[in-house]
Amino acid sequence: MKTIRCFSWLAVAAMVLIGCSTRIDPYRPVNGGGQQGGGSQGGGQGGGGQVDPPTQTVTKRTDWTLEYKGRVSLAIAGGQSETLEEFLFGYTGNKYFIMRTLSEQDYETFYSSDPKQLIDGELKDLRTTAENQKAEIKDIAFVKTDKTKYFDILIHGSYLAFIIECDSKGNPTYNYNVTEIEVVQETATQAFTDWIGTWLVSDGYVGYDIEVTSIENNYLYRVDGWETGSAAAIQMNEDDDWIQARFVADGTLSFFIQFIASYDNYEDLDAVDYMFVGTYAESTGEKVDSYEGWELAYAERLGGTVTLKGGTSEFEVNGQVYKPHYNAMHYSLYSWKTEEWNHFNQATPLFREANDWGISMTRTKATVSKDRTPVHTRNYLRKTQPRVHVEGRKLTR
Repeated sequence: MKTIRCFSWLAVAAMVLIGCSTRIDPYRPVNGGGQQGGGSQGGGQGGGGQVDPPTQTVTKRTDWTLEYKGRVSLAIAGGQSETLEEFLFGYTGNKYFIMRTLSEQDYETFYSSDPKQLIDGELKDLRTTAENQKAEIKDIAFVKTDKTKYFDILIHGSYLAFIIECDSKGNPTYNYNVTEIEVVQETATQAFTDWIGTWLVSDGYVGYDIEVTSIENNYLYRVDGWETGSAAAIQMNEDDDWIQARFVADGTLSFFIQFIASYDNYEDLDAVDYMFVGTYAESTGEKVDSYEGWELAYAERLGGTVTLKGGTSEFEVNGQVYKPHYNAMHYSLYSWKTEEWNHFNQATPLFREANDWGISMTRTKATVSKDRTPVHTRNYLRKTQPRVHVEGRKLTR
């Protein structure tokens, strides 16, 4: 466990942008990647002994269908397009439901291939997500009329896809269904491959050697090395601390805000969300944007040189739309106890207005130091979990 140096700003709810209207992030697990959650143990003390909880009947509803349709390209705001995973749901109940995907190996390892353990754990996380975001279940779960939904890219491989039903409070009904799906990897294009390798990213004062490898050809990269080396006061762990980046249709490499993991008890911060976030300056101080999926920065080639350009946040206050530029990207912990963000390193490469919000990005090698072929580990599982596409979310350039 790393020792961190805390740099606190005004309190921020994890999926709410400071000083603006609330942006609800659709359901994602909170304590997991396979961590076995559990429903509360029913019963109390009575007659001098512990009362056993009532037996729950788990019912597989084969009349509920879930179909993976594959990848589709959808137009989004700003004249851009985005490739997403399309799922069709045939849920006929009158309550709420969520979808959960995981490999058969992870299902066995983390849940003993027991649907009740999975249901209890996932719905406990759903309730925690609703509580943390101050949202209602209806805001983050699906209903019968939800027939077609789009999710962020899944990593190639075989999955079990579950429909899990719950009531309006997020409590389990223990009705579910499961189907097997297969996601096939494409052959990498040259434009995608051109970003793979080792790069020096520097603002002239602080710089990191980052390594870019493929997670999903033509869509997603793994980026290692941010906040490492002599410029980082606190070194991030080589195998655990990495982020995803997107390959965008216009040929750019896109860095975005992302959730990495949750910890129930992290040193003196207690429960935390571990994320990769952006910061921007306001007259009242520095603010943290934690809205998952929003673009932080993008690397583009212009005349043989590469520049990493800081993106912009976007929010509305009293009818006025604001688009402040991000000035930095950080690994950070949000403490639910203190309601404050805690960066591991305060000094990171800065996007400055004087440099047109750009920093240099120089490819030093076409290779990386080690093979990082993705596998289904607990840490990796957190990064493959599909997040519901936020309708209207757009690239900021």
